[in-house]
Amino acid sequence: MSLINLEQYSEKQNRAISRVLDSLDRLDRRMNLHYSNKRAHERKDFRGIVWISIPDEEYAEEGTVNSIKVWSRSISQSGLSFIYPLPIYQKNIHVGIPVQGDQVTWFRAEIVRQKEIEEEHFWEYGVRFQGKVIA
Repeated sequence: MSLINLEQYSEKQNRAISRVLDSLDRLDRRMNLHYSNKRAHERKDFRGIVWISIPDEEYAEEGTVNSIKVWSRSISQSGLSFIYPLPIYQKNIHVGIPVQGDQVTWFRAEIVRQKEIEEEHFWEYGVRFQGKVIA
């Protein structure tokens, strides 16, 4: 699977990022009344850049991993939401969250939700954290 990094997005994709994030935030606000009491952990807005690493199944035995930057939308103790312009077929990924300066904390995560935003040619992904990656 060939991945594209944030710096490789087209001009059209870069213009769509804010529209996609704003649209998803509006939808979340409307749905929050229904779902907020069903969530185990409170969601916080977290519009920023995070890293995702996706094991390349073709080279899995060699341990090859692709890491890219993506835009995040919200975060909770148990997971986060991000957008990406392509479908991701693997369910298990790693998510890197910036914590201080240049430090990044990596988590094992499972993609538990994916939704295509067809009119903008983006996908939204919801991941559940499964624990820290121990280096």
